[in-house]
Amino acid sequence: MFRRFLSCLAIIAAAAAVAAALQWQAGFVRTARPVAEPADAPARLTVAVVPLDSRPPCTQYVEQLAGLAGIRVILPPPELLDKYRTPADRTALRDWLRDAAPAADALIVSTDMLMHGGLMASRRSVGTAADAEAVLAVLAGLHRDHPKLKIYAFSIIPRLLLAEDSDVRYQKKMFEFSVLKDEVLTFENPLDREKLDRLAAQIPPAVAGRYQALYEANAQFNYRLMAMVEQGALSGLVIGQDDGFPFGLPNMVKSRLTHFVAHRPQLAGRVVITRGTDEVALTVLGRVAAETTGFQPQVFVQYSHPAAPGMVMPYMPHSVARTVAEKIALADGREVGDPREADFVLFVHIGTAGTGPGKLAAAARAVRNLMAEGHRVAVVDLSEHFFAAETILPYMLQEGVELTRLAAYAGWNTTSNSIGTAVTQAAIYSGALARSGEAAAPLGLYRRQLAFLTARLLDDWYYQKDVQPYVNGRLKAYNIDPYNLGGQLARVDEWIGGLLGDRAATLYRTALAGRPLPVLDAAGKKYVVSGLTVESHLPWQRTFEVRLEPRLEFAVLEE
Repeated sequence: MFRRFLSCLAIIAAAAAVAAALQWQAGFVRTARPVAEPADAPARLTVAVVPLDSRPPCTQYVEQLAGLAGIRVILPPPELLDKYRTPADRTALRDWLRDAAPAADALIVSTDMLMHGGLMASRRSVGTAADAEAVLAVLAGLHRDHPKLKIYAFSIIPRLLLAEDSDVRYQKKMFEFSVLKDEVLTFENPLDREKLDRLAAQIPPAVAGRYQALYEANAQFNYRLMAMVEQGALSGLVIGQDDGFPFGLPNMVKSRLTHFVAHRPQLAGRVVITRGTDEVALTVLGRVAAETTGFQPQVFVQYSHPAAPGMVMPYMPHSVARTVAEKIALADGREVGDPREADFVLFVHIGTAGTGPGKLAAAARAVRNLMAEGHRVAVVDLSEHFFAAETILPYMLQEGVELTRLAAYAGWNTTSNSIGTAVTQAAIYSGALARSGEAAAPLGLYRRQLAFLTARLLDDWYYQKDVQPYVNGRLKAYNIDPYNLGGQLARVDEWIGGLLGDRAATLYRTALAGRPLPVLDAAGKKYVVSGLTVESHLPWQRTFEVRLEPRLEFAVLEE
């Protein structure tokens, strides 16, 4: 019955997508001349990347924005990488990295991938002390054998919640223990000390010991990585923090590492401690692009309401404003106080249950007005509860915001993911425009920009806020776990593909088709998007993320 249900839905969704697209195209494509896809310019830099894991944000996004920056990325073969709960082949990856290094100008290396086999494996601390030594030896050997090679490493402080299967029943108590331990050391409240002692007595010593040892081992490993930066073996190091909270053992590790960096001037600018995981390789790529071109993006930050900068969002240990500052600094950018001095405006919206339609529409108009004044705008569309009703994209469409002219759009997963992605895309795009020396983008450059932008709109809003919640609800109604699809993977994948095809047709019709694009043409021709299709598949046995491949067609309007 469920199989028949999926088949019917997929057919209906696909048919609707095709019909909508054909109906809309008929109005203007007759007067447009198709444009051949321009050839890419030769890459100016080659970067080999060991990703945090195999998911699209850690691999596909990096590759796509590298193309926008004129950088060629080399990624490991997919068969070497992790697959959901199965760790990567760490020994083979270390060998691959050694083999890839001679062809690269720079390396971006996830130490967690080389040590544990991916982010999920790092949460279970799959790697051993011997693995840690092996990773350090690989990095030192790469520097020794290729002294001119730029090596950028990134390491992740583990998340607050326990992930080890055998200890998961103590997850809530360990969460409380971790938070309270940090609060006791911060505030020195005797009553909290007594509560901490009572809580500790309820947790098996072996469980608490493993949990605390995980963070201590991580801290010691990061100290050794920082020593490699001091010695010149690493050109840079980024230390990210997995899902967190304002207090907890991860924050205590972060504070120790921050104090260490603050007292070593030689590490300033070379070691960055930030929040987030999935977007870190992408933001390191943005730093590499900035360093190799000398372009330092100037950023004006505007929030959708006065309370937004001080809010602490889910899975974050501190305020939105602090995350914004970290991500701009990581992109080698500088925050400015006047939008007229900025390469782009970072517009940060935070929607909550109390953000009504009037406020959402006002935020959308603020974006429209910034663009009307000639500013390049990157939109971060955050939702406190990850609900579509708290976001501004629908209101941007309603208020006539030209989505095709955005410098970036992001609203996926955590606050740090979204801000880091938007800042990196806008910084790379602004730098590429500056290098082109033109008022408008060459078609090849803009094609890559709009493809990534379209993917973010389809993924961050249409999938994450619309398709995924609907699909998950239907799966649960049939007693199917969205995080363990098993034998239903192929059918659910096909179903989601049809739904996303329908959403792509809607996006094309409402925001892309027939809109004059900011593309340079010596003869004064107007370029438009004349077609959009999308391919998708679930990279893992769950619906949490999707891999999207939008395919855009361009045309020149005939006068």
